[in-house]
This record gives sequence, C-alpha cells and structure tokens, in this order.
Amino acid sequence: MNKKYLVIGLMGFLMLAFVSAALVGYLSNTIQADITVSSPFDIDDIIGLDIEIQYSGDDDFALIKITNRAERDITADVRISTSPDVIGIAQAVSEDINYCFKNQGDMTGVIDCETDYMIWLSNNPEWFDWYATEVYSDAVFFDANVINHGGNSFHNLGYTGNDFILPGMTFPSEQAVYGLIYVATDPALSPETYDFDMTIVPTA
Repeated sequence: MNKKYLVIGLMGFLMLAFVSAALVGYLSNTIQADITVSSPFDIDDIIGLDIEIQYSGDDDFALIKITNRAERDITADVRISTSPDVIGIAQAVSEDINYCFKNQGDMTGVIDCETDYMIWLSNNPEWFDWYATEVYSDAVFFDANVINHGGNSFHNLGYTGNDFILPGMTFPSEQAVYGLIYVATDPALSPETYDFDMTIVPTA
C-alpha cells in the first residue's frame, strides 16, 4: 500500500513540475509590435511656403494649408524660421483667409479660394487681423491690402532670434486650417538666399 501511494505521489509531483515548466515557458515568450508614429500635421506641398521675392524692397504672399490628422484638437505653436538673417525682413500672418473657404465676405471673382485667395483679400482687406514681426507701418507693410483697420488689427509678436512664433494656435481635429503669410523686404536687405521653414510644435 505504501509503495502504491508513493508511485501515485511521485507521478503527481512530476505532472505538476511539467505543468509548471510549461507555464513558465509560456509566460517567458514575448511578442513584439512596431508602431510607426507620424506627425499629426500635414503642411500642403502644393500651396506650401512658396515666397517669391526677386529684389530687395519687394514683397509677396503665400497661402499655407495645415491639416490636423489626429482624432482630437491640438494646440500648437507655429514657428517660421528664417535664415541666414531677418534684418530687413518683415512678416505678417493671418488666419482670416478661412472666411473665404466658408463662402463669407465679398466673393466677387472668387471661384476657388486656394487659387483666388488674393482676390478675396482685395475684396475684404478689413476682414483681416494680422500677427506681425513688428508694429504696423505702411512703409514696412506696403501692400495696399495689408492694413491696420481700426488701428487695432496688427499684433506685434516680434522675432525670437530668427524665429517668428505664433503661439497657442488651435487646430481642429481632422480639419484643414489656412493661413495667409505676407513677407515684405527692406530695400537695404542684403542680397542673399533666404530660407523659410515652418515647424508646428504641439503644446497641449
């Protein structure tokens, strides 16, 4: 009788050891998954930051389209970096061009806001508030459509080094937001190739 119990007890112990070994083997196996995380923002390459200024003392506009691909609203700083230097370069940015895409304001002659944005600006210059690198002066911001209407539509943000920073902009989830950028140069601006780079840095 004692031998029988001993054999059964030994077999039970061996089975328990086997199950324990299998369990440890199961728990020690690992699986891996690669997750590629991309920026939630698309800056449209077709519109882009395309500034065409041939001579010192000239100016130009560019339309920017930024799309937030994330499933939530994102607040971010928009940073426009200029190199090699910003002495003699003034910038002003407005997001009020978005009214055009909502078919508001004087739409005369406007068929497509992405191509006819300058027509809409000319029709509605008083609709624009501007965030700029300096206080308003028509000697600096000399385009007739870039005005300080009411004496309070220009907001001086200045430069931080070579960066023009628009802080705390909210980009709605899965929507496109447009920005109109105006760049004016001083006649004494040193002839050079100037690069404009836009970076969007989420803050919340």
